Amino acid sequence: MIIFGLGNPGIKYRWTRHNTGFIFLDHIAKRYRIKFRSYPGYKQAIIKKNEQGIRLIKPLLFMNRSGIVVSRVLENEPEDFLVIVDDINLPLGRLRFRARGSDGGHLGLRSIIEALQTEDFPRLRIGVANQESIGRTIDSAEFVLSRFENQEKEILKEVINKGIKGIEIYFAQGFEKAQNFINSIKID
Repeated sequence: MIIFGLGNPGIKYRWTRHNTGFIFLDHIAKRYRIKFRSYPGYKQAIIKKNEQGIRLIKPLLFMNRSGIVVSRVLENEPEDFLVIVDDINLPLGRLRFRARGSDGGHLGLRSIIEALQTEDFPRLRIGVANQESIGRTIDSAEFVLSRFENQEKEILKEVINKGIKGIEIYFAQGFEKAQNFINSIKID
């Protein structure tokens, strides 16, 4: 199994909303006490679980080119995979787990869908929206590249911890149980 967490490379983007996929993978790595290593085009950490490895991969191309890395990794070793992304249409504190679907306007998902020529892959969307973005009083591109405020970081950490539990349910008990758990999460 491979979990791709999407984001933009570089310190400049570290705590931006668009890097929520990277942040999620960093929390998993911390929980399992593993480190990321650099490879051409991506960073990877491996969780050893039940005699199989779960690969955590952060593509190191910008968000709208993520599909290049995803297709390259899957070309060499086709495996089941999951994509973790931010979602500007979902409020901070909410998660959505889906087995398939459109890109929903997310350029990282669009890149993956175009590269793989399929929408049939699970994705975990992590809400990053606040009142400014919901009210459309700020440009979407500007908003996703903005940093989380300290109070928002606390909510994000809590929702990520619940999301990790949901992913563990997915591996242990299957998609439906994980979807029911994950999609019911609401943190204010």
